[in-house]
Amino acid sequence: MKPFQPPTKELAKRILGEVDFQDRLIGHKMRMRMGPVPVSLYSFDEVVRFLNEDIPQMDLDKLQAWVGEKIGDKDLARAIEEIGRREMDDPEMLLHIRGLMMARLGQSRRIGRLP
Repeated sequence: MKPFQPPTKELAKRILGEVDFQDRLIGHKMRMRMGPVPVSLYSFDEVVRFLNEDIPQMDLDKLQAWVGEKIGDKDLARAIEEIGRREMDDPEMLLHIRGLMMARLGQSRRIGRLP
């Protein structure tokens, strides 16, 4: 997969910001006695941290749509779609996606510090 072009200042601002309640993304943390527990995620950074959990569960179609439509990062959304088409198990897919999202977050933070 080719590296992403750096985001625009506007996209970096959306990546570093938060979405409104109605635009949040829902993931699920697995708990031994309770099973999947829903988690509301309001920012790109929260999603990245959520994907660092022991057993995160995330609907990849919803994640792709959220990144593409709510955040506005069409390049990353296409990359998530591409990863979803590969034959690999969910934890491996989420690991790849987390890596891409961490890289994009780093790009955005560098741009966010520019004058």
